[in-house]
Amino acid sequence: MPVMIRKVQRRGELRLFIDISYKKPDGTRARFRKDAEVQTMTAARAEERRLLGNMAQYGSPYEPKAEAQAEAASVITFGEAVALFREGKAIVKLKPSSRSTYEDVLEAKLLPRFGKFRLDEIIFEEVQKLDAELVQAGLGASSRRNVVIVLRSVLGAAHDLGKLKELPKLPKLPKVGRTILRVLRQEEVDRILAVSKPSAKLAFSLAAYAGLRAGEVRGLRWTDADFKAGEIVVRRARCKGEEAAPKSGHQRRIPIAAPLRPILELASKQKASPWGEVALTGQGKPWGEYGLLQAFKRAAKRAGLEDGWRFHDLRHFFVTRLLASGAPTLAVKELAGHEELATTQRYAHAVQEDLRAAIARLGNAGATG
Repeated sequence: MPVMIRKVQRRGELRLFIDISYKKPDGTRARFRKDAEVQTMTAARAEERRLLGNMAQYGSPYEPKAEAQAEAASVITFGEAVALFREGKAIVKLKPSSRSTYEDVLEAKLLPRFGKFRLDEIIFEEVQKLDAELVQAGLGASSRRNVVIVLRSVLGAAHDLGKLKELPKLPKLPKVGRTILRVLRQEEVDRILAVSKPSAKLAFSLAAYAGLRAGEVRGLRWTDADFKAGEIVVRRARCKGEEAAPKSGHQRRIPIAAPLRPILELASKQKASPWGEVALTGQGKPWGEYGLLQAFKRAAKRAGLEDGWRFHDLRHFFVTRLLASGAPTLAVKELAGHEELATTQRYAHAVQEDLRAAIARLGNAGATG
């Protein structure tokens, strides 16, 4: 068992340094290295003998209790794990929109609750208490599920970095029931577009007749519109001032629909730059994060629609109209940029409701034969 006490230079000061290589009880090799607790050669030799005695008796430089204390002290806090997550996995793995959502959850729900906890203190019971608190605060299953997903992501990143020895067993994610989509009708979309200013009308039309998400509307540039080929290419989405790939991770081509083409061509004649954004506000500036939503809500109110509709509902209109027209589900999946076919199939129920309503109208048409 090689043993060494040597002098090292650290910040202009000579220090006595203990360096011991040893074999652990499982046969693996290990190494103990640290400055002597008391910086005299006599004290360093005494500490060396104590460490060697522990190694001979316990297979470790520490007595069992001291070793457990040392191991506990080496476990980082949840707040420190969040800092590592923000510097690494959050940037590499998350899109800007997801990163923003994660930050909201971390700041509002997780850091106030677990910020000073050591990672090994975040156990099943503590997470169950958190979920109960979220229920009492009135959060639904979907919101509570998002909180636990963010927590698991931070713990998983810490585990990958070797900062958490084992991932804890946590409660199952709250179950989220399947919801029935509300879908705008054609006449409602027409009314919204009729009362919208030209700048908003273009943005709304890109969602309703090309199926673009809000971030994709903000990220679309004139170089992505090919009038000769009759298509636009969705290459990017912009959120919080950052550009990233579309939600699915894949670019997609979308033929320019007949209702969209004249609106797009008119805006093209007024563009300031061929590399500029397609959809701009009335002041010629890029839309902000909540700008499209607020503009849509105002237009929906002017159009006489009831409250509760969102900008994203224009995209739902796009998907359901394609399915109702008889377009193959796989083709609709590609046009919408859905990652999973099951996402596209969720819209089938809304289409069936429309078809049943259309058939029901036959009985009230007053036809006699």
